[in-house]
Amino acid sequence: MKEVKLSDDIALEVYDLRSYNNNVIRESINAMFNIAEELKGKVLLVGGWSVYYWVDNVLGYNGVPSIDIDFLAKAESFEEINEVMKNLGFQSAGFRFAKPIKTLIVREEVKVDFLFDRKPSQLSFDTPFASSIFRNGYYSRVHFEVRDFGRNIIDEGDVDVAFPEAVLALKFDIYTNAGDYPDDKRDKHWKDVIDVYSLVMGFYKRRDAWREKDFYLRRDVLRELYRVKSYKPASIYGVLTGSQYREDIRVMLADYVGFRVFEEKLFERRLRELENIITDQNPTG
Repeated sequence: MKEVKLSDDIALEVYDLRSYNNNVIRESINAMFNIAEELKGKVLLVGGWSVYYWVDNVLGYNGVPSIDIDFLAKAESFEEINEVMKNLGFQSAGFRFAKPIKTLIVREEVKVDFLFDRKPSQLSFDTPFASSIFRNGYYSRVHFEVRDFGRNIIDEGDVDVAFPEAVLALKFDIYTNAGDYPDDKRDKHWKDVIDVYSLVMGFYKRRDAWREKDFYLRRDVLRELYRVKSYKPASIYGVLTGSQYREDIRVMLADYVGFRVFEEKLFERRLRELENIITDQNPTG
């Protein structure tokens, strides 16, 4: 894949920190599959790597690799999670785990965050979405293939991954209810915009890739999660319009992810449609 024209800092991150040749990315991928295997049935993949799965493996676009790993978990699994992470070489750092990587690049560790259904410790973070996602089965056991730019498989494994609607709800929540999350969750806001656009527009353009032929995302899942905790899909559009990386986002989506054209206004309309659907008091479907 040819390099596209990006600002210097985003180009450095995309083609260095998020390169498939980067040791941190390689370790992140390896850790993701190891954790998913060791904690099978007890953790659900969310965050950037879950977006990668849906965008790359299901929709057929190019996923953007994630440095960090995010899982949902139940508080009852807290002690087992601690033990597994320790055995995999991770050190506890509050609500997250970190593993040092010997490399000369700027980023020198892989981080794994766990969001629990309730706080198992004072330093842990929880989300009300976790209980609903586990209880209602808003996830799938999938075979996840990570491919390089030539579409060659570089690693693969079986993972429990949250439905795209659940992944979106968590993303929207970060920007709707910012006080409920650590500030560093929004450090890579440009990546979150790319992730949300890729899911919303990807499932709209390829409606037959998911469960409902007459709509691009499941209404019932979106509404149920909204009842658990309110969120505003359009919050991510506000991030886009106020971002200093707006042009980078356009280039990444058009040339890297593979949408060819960045349809900003259509994206805004789809986000507004999602808001109308989740707040509809008399849904017909």
